[in-house]
Amino acid sequence: MNLIPVPLRPAFDYLSQDLLRRVEIRYRLMAAFVLLCLLPVIISGCISYVKSVAAIKENAEVLSREVVEQVSKNVRMRMEQIETESKLLVVSSRLQGALAGATSTGHGSEAREDMARLLLEHFGSMDFINQKYLLDKNNRILDTQAFAQLTRGVSSLVGRAEAQPERTYWGSYDNGVGEQNLGMVTGIFDKSNDQKIGNLVLVVRPQYFSTIFSNVASRSGMEICILDADSKAVVIRADDAQAHGGKPWVSRLIGSIEHNGTAGDASRFLTVTGLQGERYLVAYARIPDTSWLVVSMIAETSLTAEVRAVRNQIVLVGISGFLLSLFLAYFISRSISEPLSKLLRKMHDTGDDAGVPFEDGAPAGTAARGQDELARLELRFERMRAAIGQKIQKINEINASLEQTIIERTAELVARERESRTLIENSPDTITRYDRDVRRIYANPAFCSSSGSSLVEALGKRPSELPGGPNALIYERKIREVIASGKSTQFELRWVGKEGSEQCSHIRITPEIDLFGEVNSVMAVGRDLSDRMAFEATIWRQANFDALTGLPNRQMFHERLDHEAQRSRRSGRRMALMLIDLDRFKEVNDSLGHDTGDVLLVEAARRINACVREMDTVARLGGDEFTIILPELEDDERVERLARAINASLALPFKLGADEEFISASIGITFYPDDADELDVLFKNADQAMYASKNAGRNRFCYFTPAMRVVAERRLRLTSDLRAALPEGQFQLFYQPIIELATGTVCKAEALIRWFHPVRGMISPLEFIPLAEDTGLIVPIGDWVFRQAMRQARRWRERYHGAFQVSVNMSPVQVRQDSMQCARWSEYLEQEGMAGGSVAVEITEGVLLQPESNIDEKLLTLRRAGIGISIDDFGTGYSSLAYLQRFEIDYLKIDRSFVQNLSVNVDNQALCEGMVVLAHKLGIQVIAEGVETAEQEAFLKAVGCDFAQGFLYSKPVSPDQFEAWAWRPVAELADED
Repeated sequence: MNLIPVPLRPAFDYLSQDLLRRVEIRYRLMAAFVLLCLLPVIISGCISYVKSVAAIKENAEVLSREVVEQVSKNVRMRMEQIETESKLLVVSSRLQGALAGATSTGHGSEAREDMARLLLEHFGSMDFINQKYLLDKNNRILDTQAFAQLTRGVSSLVGRAEAQPERTYWGSYDNGVGEQNLGMVTGIFDKSNDQKIGNLVLVVRPQYFSTIFSNVASRSGMEICILDADSKAVVIRADDAQAHGGKPWVSRLIGSIEHNGTAGDASRFLTVTGLQGERYLVAYARIPDTSWLVVSMIAETSLTAEVRAVRNQIVLVGISGFLLSLFLAYFISRSISEPLSKLLRKMHDTGDDAGVPFEDGAPAGTAARGQDELARLELRFERMRAAIGQKIQKINEINASLEQTIIERTAELVARERESRTLIENSPDTITRYDRDVRRIYANPAFCSSSGSSLVEALGKRPSELPGGPNALIYERKIREVIASGKSTQFELRWVGKEGSEQCSHIRITPEIDLFGEVNSVMAVGRDLSDRMAFEATIWRQANFDALTGLPNRQMFHERLDHEAQRSRRSGRRMALMLIDLDRFKEVNDSLGHDTGDVLLVEAARRINACVREMDTVARLGGDEFTIILPELEDDERVERLARAINASLALPFKLGADEEFISASIGITFYPDDADELDVLFKNADQAMYASKNAGRNRFCYFTPAMRVVAERRLRLTSDLRAALPEGQFQLFYQPIIELATGTVCKAEALIRWFHPVRGMISPLEFIPLAEDTGLIVPIGDWVFRQAMRQARRWRERYHGAFQVSVNMSPVQVRQDSMQCARWSEYLEQEGMAGGSVAVEITEGVLLQPESNIDEKLLTLRRAGIGISIDDFGTGYSSLAYLQRFEIDYLKIDRSFVQNLSVNVDNQALCEGMVVLAHKLGIQVIAEGVETAEQEAFLKAVGCDFAQGFLYSKPVSPDQFEAWAWRPVAELADED
């Protein structure tokens, strides 16, 4: 019998069969158990709480009504007592007579004293009356306070009384300090004509009335006060009551009372919301014949505090019951659902093992995880049944295809076996098999070929029998180790081939396991390594020996140096290290070509090697640098004899094809461990000694001394400071004037760089320019010099001399290292908008002899920009008249060495005159450097030299000093104009 109505059955079925079945059984049991346990407690607690709150509010309403009505009556009774005493006074003949006398002339002071006595007699004993006034009809004080003034509050009270029809008026007013005073005004009427002749004003203490309800308020917890509906203020409150909410709260309360009841209502009860949202139960009653209201308030929270405490206890009991019921429900539901869960897990495992995952095959729109255990169990059974049918079908298909596969695999194995045999028999590697007695049971043709035997001869033999040799026993031992251990091994073996040549093979031996897990044989695969070893030897020689000379290279040199140093430490004998640098090799290499230079290097290496002992090591470090390691020295004379022999041998002429060249060697010598314990320092010592030989004139040898290290360290520090000099602005350009001899005018200047070191002061260019060239810093320094000189030339051309020219020196290193420098300088001129003739570039003769520098293209770039080309130090280098014709040269600068002795040296005079004539014939102007005397100037002018430069005119000076020296008269004339 179905008790569910027909319209609700679809919803009930959806809830019970679909929605709830998405939740597992144990969770449904737990929810039902908890609801059955807690629902009665929750419902009964809520009903009890609501009824208790309603009953408390009802009792509070009854009590509040009774309290306010009783307080209203008591207040009214006290007011009537004061009114009665006041009426007795105002109708007394004595008061009316005194009042009439006070208004007449002649008896005013006596009447006022009489009225004052009347006030004291009637009200003197009433301490609750603060102030007492008798006023005439114009509201002037008639008692002894005649000269006093009514306060603003009393005046407003009297004014309100005049507007009322009653003869007695009660009201309140603000005393000026935020408090309300109570006042009563009673009109005084003449008994003869019933005309108003004055007013009696009494100011009553509020405490007189508050004592009526203070005790009641403190016992009941209520807030009782009396409100004035006219002034919207609290006029009387309990003695210990605090002001509540201020005037906005009072206004809201009075507004709620006026909105709640009509004027004729005696007492009412309502609920009022406070300024902060709190709720109050308010009972009020009006005091008859006044605008006053007796109000009692009690906070709703204080009424229901005990009920809420009981409610909280019920909640705690409910939570405890919930937790306890949840705990019990968990165990009860677990005891019911756990067997189902175990069965479901077993079904899942069975389905997974059968290859049917739980989620696979789920119908569209369903979620297996959204169902209970029974539904999932049912779904699993259905899927497993379908899966079993599919498995049976697959098994039948597999059996059918397996037979075909076996046939195909058998044929494939036969083909692969044939291919494998072909590969083994044609493999270049030797492949053999050995039994447990280390006798050969198989050998491929490669083994037979390498051993020089036939297959019949090879089979049944041990390695010691064929191919034999001293290492065959090692081979047999390796085979026995593999048979014993069952593990593969590999090694390299040298043996004698069929032609008696030594061969090397990499052999890998692999055990062959039978059906019982025993090693019954091994297979050995050998690969010939002879070619690889030869290649490795070649690589090793290339890595350790110089390809050109056959001497040890830098790497081998360092290895042997370390080895000989260790031997020296063990034996206690000294070791010497020589560093040899060929002098003038670069000139030969540049002039005759690199191939010829290589021939010279090979011959030099042979000569050096011929001078040393067998135990000595000669190495080539690179370029034209060689080193010699001399171990186990007995005395220093051996080293000196060797150095002299090398110098003598290298000084002999070198036959280079049709040419014959001469070179020399600069040798540096240092001793280990006398000069240094560390090999790096030892090598640096040899390098410093070698540079000392070069600086001393070359073709000699020098021993290292500690002073050389000081010089090297100073050079290193100076190099480090030089890197910071340009960024920190430590360079300055000085200018030396160039004079036109025909006119005596200053038309050119040479820009000369000066380095003002912050610590060492000015450093000579002769000291730092070589360092800049060695480190490559000459390129950025040269760019800076060109830019500064260009800007200075622009300034002087604009201010003093429109055709003035500044010459800048270009180092050979700049030409070699920076292929774009000439093009970049041309761009600088174009960017500044200057003519090319404002700048000239001075180069040395050596620059023109550098074939690898593409000097033709670079000079052509300068010529296209209009920049002048000057040959500096002409006559001191490898002078070639051919380049004067080949290149477009603008100026020749005669070196100062020819100019210095002109007055006494006839040869120098002839050379200078010849240079001038030669240059003029080629259309080149001549500049003489180093002019220091008037005789030199006169001779140069006589031979037709164009320009002169030297200390006779000025030393190099700063730009400001140059201007002051060269153009001072021009400046003075400009000032006079």
